[in-house]
Parts: sequence; structure tokens; C-alpha cells
Amino acid sequence: MSRRILHIDMDAFFASVETALNPVLRGKPIIVGGNADDARSVVSSASYEARRYGVRSAMPIAQARRLCPEGIFIPCSHGIYGEVSRRIEAILETVTPFIQMASIDEANLDITGSIHLFKNEGALAVHVKKSIEEQEHITATVGIASNKMVAKIAANTCKPDGYLSIDTGMERAFLAPLSVEVLPGVGPNTRESLESRGIMTVRQVLETPEPLLAGLMGSHGARCLLDAAMGMGSDTIETRQMPKSISRETTFSKDEMDWAKFEPVLFRLAEQCAYALRSEGLETSRVTLKVRYSDFQTKTFATSLPEPTALDSTLLRALRELISKGRGRRARVRLIGVNLSVLSYNQHQMELFNREREEKWERTMRSVDAVRDKLGFGSVGLGSALGKNTKDNRSSRQKKNRRSSK
Repeated sequence: MSRRILHIDMDAFFASVETALNPVLRGKPIIVGGNADDARSVVSSASYEARRYGVRSAMPIAQARRLCPEGIFIPCSHGIYGEVSRRIEAILETVTPFIQMASIDEANLDITGSIHLFKNEGALAVHVKKSIEEQEHITATVGIASNKMVAKIAANTCKPDGYLSIDTGMERAFLAPLSVEVLPGVGPNTRESLESRGIMTVRQVLETPEPLLAGLMGSHGARCLLDAAMGMGSDTIETRQMPKSISRETTFSKDEMDWAKFEPVLFRLAEQCAYALRSEGLETSRVTLKVRYSDFQTKTFATSLPEPTALDSTLLRALRELISKGRGRRARVRLIGVNLSVLSYNQHQMELFNREREEKWERTMRSVDAVRDKLGFGSVGLGSALGKNTKDNRSSRQKKNRRSSK
């Protein structure tokens, strides 16, 4: 029996949650993201009313304001969105245990064994959509097909608040008339390259000799593109349980008072937590420092982050601020630890000003994680991240060099 995969996507999720919290906003152009007064911020989500003005996600806030001067600009509330996402996941769990969260507002479900509980798969889809709308007052779009890729494309073609099912065996016929840009891996550059050769639709991809496609995007890229155009995709659902928090701690062999010794240890614990986050495809919005003193009294110092992250650099900056609070008590320390909580699936939205720097960090950490996966966590340490900043480290080296030259 062919598997049936349901892809669900919340419609304009952040904007919809804001409207659910404040129904007065319903029907108005809502633009969520960053600081509305900061030209460097970007749009995280836009209601469909705002999209009629041309506003899109990842667009600079300043541009969105020019396109939609009547827009209502609201800063992100990632903690609230994460809570709503978790409640929606709980609704999905009433239908099937086989759920793979693709992001904070998307999920894939294997409903093969659940269809018999309803009249048909259409009734199942209506039940899921209705349950979410009644509980959370937001709409969702559902696509159903034999694999995750086609189900997602089906959902994308009928947004918002839609439902589309593609029968098994009809994947190729469904995809054929669609624009080539619906296929995974076809971004603006690839689309432009294909269109320059007259390849506008999925059907035209299939009509193009593979060697010609390979000349445009390499042999591997051409093979993947053709497989996608034929409707071939994975039906494997990678289920997982989101942890409530991720923490690491260590107990000293003897009680210590020197915080200069604690900092490198804490930073290493934070790196381990961040590595665990990225391994699970998660981000955190809250960092907590745990200190247990020699008299076994335990203190915690916590801070909320302005937006979710899984980057070591951001977590280390937050931890450094907490360390300054932990120094307050003059007592020997027995144990220290780091805890990351208020977790959500990775859906990182970055301010325009920080995008290039953060993307470099993400690329660096992906490379570091790949080495750690192969050789073990201890094979790579981010020594440079332990200093207060590059300028301070450079200044320290300069002072040391001056002393050495005397």
C-alpha cells in the first residue's frame, strides 16, 4: 500500500497569531518583524492583506513601510509563537504519532494508518484544519500526496486555508504544468538559468535532455531535478520528541572561588548545548546559568533572548552577562551549569544588519559540527569565542608584545 503523507502549513503564521491575540487586527495589513522603527529590521511575516501591497517575508521593514504605509507593524513574540506551535503539534498528535515538524509552522504527517478512523483522507484533513481553527483561531493549508515533496507543493498551490490531495500515480501529471520554481533546489539563479534556455515549466524539464541540464547545474543537480520533476520524493517521517530544555553541568573536584577559572568551563558547556540544539534542528530563547555553592545552596540566573538562536556566539554573549551576576556572592562554588529552554524548531529570522555576519557564523558552525560529528565533540574548540571580543584579544596581544620587547 502506498503511503499517504499530509503536509500542513499555517497561513501567515506570526501575523495570524497576532490577529488571534487581538481580533481587532482581523482584515488589516499586519506586518510582523524586528523593530518597526529600525530600517535594518526585516519582515518575518505578513498578513495576506499586507501581501496585496507587495510586502513579503525577509523584506526590509523600511521597504515594507513604503509599500504599505497603512500597515500595522508588530515586533516578533517568538516565545508566544513557539507555544502556539507546540499546541498545534499536540492537535496533530491526536491524528497520528508519525509527525515530523519541518519548521515552527509546518509539519509532515504519515496518515496511512489513520485514514480508516475517518470517512476518507479528505475528512481527516478537514478535521485537522477545523481543530486548529477552533482552538487557535488561525487557518492552515493542507496538501496530501504519496511523498513529502509533492504534498508540500500541493499545499503551496492552494494557500491560504486550502486543501488539495494528489492521488498516488498522478504526481507527474500534477507537477507538469507548474512553474519550474516549485521544485526543491530551484532558487532565483537556477530558475533564471533554466528560463534562459526556455525551460519554464516542470514538463519542459522532463522534455530537456539530461546532458543539457547537467551542463547548467552539474550531473548530480540534473539528476535530482529530473527526479523531482517526475514526482519522486521521500515518504519517510523522522519522528522526534522536542525536549523541554537542553543542559550541561559539571562538578569540580574541589570547591573553587576563582571565576576566571569558571568562564572557560561555562563557555565549553554552552558550546556543547549549542551543538545539541543544532543537532536537533532547534533554537532557544532563554539561557540560564546554574551555580551550586559549597553549602549546597543553588542559584540560577536567567535571561531571555530577543529572538531564538542556536549560535554559539549569541549564547556566549548572553552567558557572559549572567556570569557578572553570578559573581555577586563571595562563596566557594561546587557545581556550575548551563541550561537552554523555551525551545522551538529552527526558523531563524535575522535583521538585515546582522545577516551577513550571522550567516558566516552559521556556515562556520556547520563546518565545525561536521568535524565534531566525525571526530567527536572535543576535536574542535572555539577558543576565539571565549575572549570578550576581537578587539580586546588584539589589545591583550599588543600589550604582551610590548612587554616582551622591553
